Amino acid sequence: MINACVVLKNGGKIPFNCHGNLTEQKSWIYECGPFCQCPPSCDIRVSQNGIKLPLEIFRTKSSGWGVRSRNYISTGSFICEYVGELIIQDEETERRAAAANDHGYLFGLGDGGFAIDAAKYGNVGRFINPSSSPNLYAQKVLYDHNDKRMPHIMLFAAKNIPPMRELTYCYNHMEAQVFDINGKLKQK
Repeated sequence: MINACVVLKNGGKIPFNCHGNLTEQKSWIYECGPFCQCPPSCDIRVSQNGIKLPLEIFRTKSSGWGVRSRNYISTGSFICEYVGELIIQDEETERRAAAANDHGYLFGLGDGGFAIDAAKYGNVGRFINPSSSPNLYAQKVLYDHNDKRMPHIMLFAAKNIPPMRELTYCYNHMEAQVFDINGKLKQK
């Protein structure tokens, strides 16, 4: 059973194919969650079911620690959630200043007043390095609440990735964007 409300929130389309791969990057993806009557096996519960690919943290030649998989990763595959301490924007500003040029593990969530800091609390996502030609993208996902100021940040494959290739994404994907209190992009 698929929740029609979630399908409508996703523009009338199911965002995942039959293999659980995201079919296109969007501003927002809504997944069925604890308030839906669908079962945990619902096709619109992908990223919240956790990491399915075997990921490996390894020492890179030039960027410290990195992440890769021994498996082939197809376009749109869910990799992991970027997990960390949820902090308010003032705290983010202080931590960025304290880190000087190294922004550490801070991930801004737009102008909603929050950020994720994975420096002390996190998962494998904190070891994914930035790149000017990333093979992953960050996708905002909501499933357990409707507060667009605090989305889950889920990482998906932007293209097919061969085994043993370092996984990377653009850390600045949202920092140049400004969002209002409802999570809508403000026009500059």
